[in-house]
Amino acid sequence: MESLVKDFVEEVEAENYETQNFGGSLAEIKKSGAAKALEPMVEMIVKAVGENKLAQATLTLTDADIQVHLETSIIKLPLRYLNAMKKMLADDDTLPISVYSIIESPDINASSLRIDKVASADDFVSHQGDMADAIATWLDQQLDQIKENQEKKAADEDAETTDK
Repeated sequence: MESLVKDFVEEVEAENYETQNFGGSLAEIKKSGAAKALEPMVEMIVKAVGENKLAQATLTLTDADIQVHLETSIIKLPLRYLNAMKKMLADDDTLPISVYSIIESPDINASSLRIDKVASADDFVSHQGDMADAIATWLDQQLDQIKENQEKKAADEDAETTDK
């Protein structure tokens, strides 16, 4: 799956892409596993790509300040950063569409945003089962990083309080 940059920009500006929001909790993910929580998102992206459409699936964790997105795009930026994309890309370029996993949390890193390429849209569809497992592993790693960063922040705050 490929797109002319100009066409991609027009589709995103018009919000002419599939979106679906999913809810869940960090507790549920820890109990039943990330793969189960991500499965409907993966299916939604596969269906959209199969219909040659752009897509964005969002999982909002109700008991944590965390959002997880799967998005199709031509560049490693969230769709909402369209203005930045337009500055970096030439309208007449044709680029492959890929699927990106995105996690947003104030505790993931300094920018509160982590983006990783999962696969080309075509590979994502043809290896759907493997993709769900790979994204689940990725999500588990990001959640571990968030927990580690939260623990470090709490320890730093305790040390700071003790110093006063």
